[in-house]
Amino acid sequence: MKTFLFLVFVMAVAGQAVEAHNVHLSQAQKEKAQQYTVECQKETGVKPELLLEAKQGKLSDDDALKKFTLCFFKKSGIVDDEGKLNVETALSKLPEGVDKADAKKLLEECRKKTGKDAADTAFAILKCYSQGTKTHVLF
Repeated sequence: MKTFLFLVFVMAVAGQAVEAHNVHLSQAQKEKAQQYTVECQKETGVKPELLLEAKQGKLSDDDALKKFTLCFFKKSGIVDDEGKLNVETALSKLPEGVDKADAKKLLEECRKKTGKDAADTAFAILKCYSQGTKTHVLF
Protein backbone atom coordinates (compact mmCIF):
# COMPACT_ATOMS: atom_id res chain seq x y z
CA MET A 1 0.00 0.00 0.00
CA LYS A 2 2.88 2.39 0.65
CA THR A 3 3.98 2.21 -2.95
CA PHE A 4 0.47 2.86 -4.09
CA LEU A 5 0.58 6.18 -2.26
CA PHE A 6 3.24 7.38 -4.68
CA LEU A 7 0.80 6.89 -7.48
CA VAL A 8 -1.93 8.52 -5.43
CA PHE A 9 0.16 11.64 -5.04
CA VAL A 10 1.30 11.65 -8.64
CA MET A 11 -2.14 11.07 -10.05
CA ALA A 12 -3.70 13.57 -7.71
CA VAL A 13 -1.49 16.31 -9.10
CA ALA A 14 -1.81 15.23 -12.70
CA GLY A 15 -3.40 17.69 -15.08
CA GLN A 16 -6.89 17.09 -16.36
CA ALA A 17 -6.28 15.24 -19.62
CA VAL A 18 -9.21 15.05 -22.00
CA GLU A 19 -8.98 11.27 -22.22
CA ALA A 20 -8.44 10.80 -18.48
CA HIS A 21 -10.44 8.39 -16.40
CA ASN A 22 -10.70 8.24 -12.65
CA VAL A 23 -10.16 5.59 -10.01
CA HIS A 24 -10.93 5.93 -6.32
CA LEU A 25 -8.92 5.33 -3.17
CA SER A 26 -10.14 3.22 -0.33
CA GLN A 27 -10.75 4.96 2.98
CA ALA A 28 -7.56 3.44 4.43
CA GLN A 29 -5.54 4.71 1.48
CA LYS A 30 -7.03 8.19 1.84
CA GLU A 31 -6.08 8.24 5.51
CA LYS A 32 -2.50 7.13 4.81
CA ALA A 33 -2.08 9.73 2.06
CA GLN A 34 -3.38 12.41 4.41
CA GLN A 35 -1.00 11.25 7.16
CA TYR A 36 2.01 11.45 4.82
CA THR A 37 0.89 14.83 3.55
CA VAL A 38 0.69 16.27 7.06
CA GLU A 39 4.03 14.75 8.09
CA CYS A 40 5.86 15.92 4.98
CA GLN A 41 4.31 19.37 5.12
CA LYS A 42 5.67 19.75 8.66
CA GLU A 43 9.10 18.36 7.69
CA THR A 44 9.54 20.53 4.60
CA GLY A 45 7.61 23.70 5.37
CA VAL A 46 5.92 23.66 1.97
CA LYS A 47 3.15 26.22 1.76
CA PRO A 48 -0.38 24.77 1.66
CA GLU A 49 -1.22 26.87 -1.39
CA LEU A 50 1.60 25.19 -3.34
CA LEU A 51 0.14 21.79 -2.50
CA LEU A 52 -3.30 22.94 -3.61
CA GLU A 53 -1.87 24.24 -6.88
CA ALA A 54 0.02 20.97 -7.37
CA LYS A 55 -3.17 19.00 -6.84
CA GLN A 56 -4.68 21.10 -9.64
CA GLY A 57 -1.78 20.22 -11.94
CA LYS A 58 0.27 23.41 -11.48
CA LEU A 59 3.70 22.21 -10.40
CA SER A 60 5.74 25.15 -9.17
CA ASP A 61 9.53 24.92 -9.35
CA ASP A 62 9.75 25.47 -5.59
CA ASP A 63 12.44 23.87 -3.41
CA ALA A 64 10.02 23.16 -0.56
CA LEU A 65 7.60 21.45 -2.97
CA LYS A 66 10.47 19.35 -4.33
CA LYS A 67 11.46 18.35 -0.79
CA PHE A 68 7.82 17.57 -0.01
CA THR A 69 7.64 15.33 -3.07
CA LEU A 70 10.76 13.44 -2.02
CA CYS A 71 9.46 13.09 1.53
CA PHE A 72 6.08 11.77 0.38
CA PHE A 73 7.64 9.35 -2.08
CA LYS A 74 10.17 8.06 0.46
CA LYS A 75 7.50 7.55 3.14
CA SER A 76 5.46 5.64 0.59
CA GLY A 77 8.45 3.47 -0.31
CA ILE A 78 8.42 4.42 -3.97
CA VAL A 79 11.83 6.07 -4.11
CA ASP A 80 15.03 5.55 -2.19
CA ASP A 81 17.19 8.18 -0.48
CA GLU A 82 18.65 9.21 -3.85
CA GLY A 83 15.21 9.58 -5.42
CA LYS A 84 15.51 6.43 -7.54
CA LEU A 85 12.12 5.06 -8.54
CA ASN A 86 11.26 1.39 -7.98
CA VAL A 87 8.97 0.66 -10.93
CA GLU A 88 8.08 -2.91 -10.02
CA THR A 89 7.04 -1.96 -6.51
CA ALA A 90 4.94 0.89 -7.87
CA LEU A 91 3.23 -1.42 -10.34
CA SER A 92 2.45 -4.00 -7.69
CA LYS A 93 0.43 -1.42 -5.77
CA LEU A 94 -1.69 -0.03 -8.60
CA PRO A 95 -5.43 -0.06 -7.94
CA GLU A 96 -8.02 -1.66 -10.16
CA GLY A 97 -8.88 0.48 -13.11
CA VAL A 98 -5.31 1.43 -13.95
CA ASP A 99 -3.85 -0.11 -17.09
CA LYS A 100 -0.65 -1.67 -15.73
CA ALA A 101 0.97 -2.04 -19.14
CA ASP A 102 0.54 1.67 -19.86
CA ALA A 103 1.63 2.57 -16.34
CA LYS A 104 4.76 0.43 -16.61
CA LYS A 105 5.75 2.02 -19.90
CA LEU A 106 5.33 5.49 -18.43
CA LEU A 107 7.07 4.64 -15.15
CA GLU A 108 10.03 3.17 -17.03
CA GLU A 109 10.33 6.40 -18.98
CA CYS A 110 9.96 8.57 -15.89
CA ARG A 111 12.52 6.47 -14.04
CA LYS A 112 15.18 7.93 -16.36
CA LYS A 113 14.55 11.46 -15.10
CA THR A 114 17.23 12.92 -12.88
CA GLY A 115 17.98 16.16 -11.11
CA LYS A 116 20.75 17.89 -9.21
CA ASP A 117 19.79 16.05 -6.00
CA ALA A 118 17.27 13.51 -4.68
CA ALA A 119 14.48 16.06 -4.24
CA ASP A 120 14.99 17.42 -7.75
CA THR A 121 14.96 13.86 -9.14
CA ALA A 122 11.76 12.93 -7.29
CA PHE A 123 10.13 16.10 -8.58
CA ALA A 124 11.24 15.35 -12.15
CA ILE A 125 9.63 11.90 -11.83
CA LEU A 126 6.44 13.48 -10.50
CA LYS A 127 6.27 15.93 -13.41
CA CYS A 128 6.95 13.20 -15.94
CA TYR A 129 4.27 10.89 -14.59
CA SER A 130 1.68 13.60 -14.02
CA GLN A 131 2.07 14.84 -17.58
CA GLY A 132 1.93 11.35 -19.08
CA THR A 133 -0.82 9.58 -17.16
CA LYS A 134 -4.40 9.26 -18.29
CA THR A 135 -5.57 7.83 -14.97
CA HIS A 136 -6.32 10.06 -12.02
CA VAL A 137 -6.92 8.88 -8.49
CA LEU A 138 -9.70 10.69 -6.68
CA PHE A 139 -9.64 11.18 -2.93
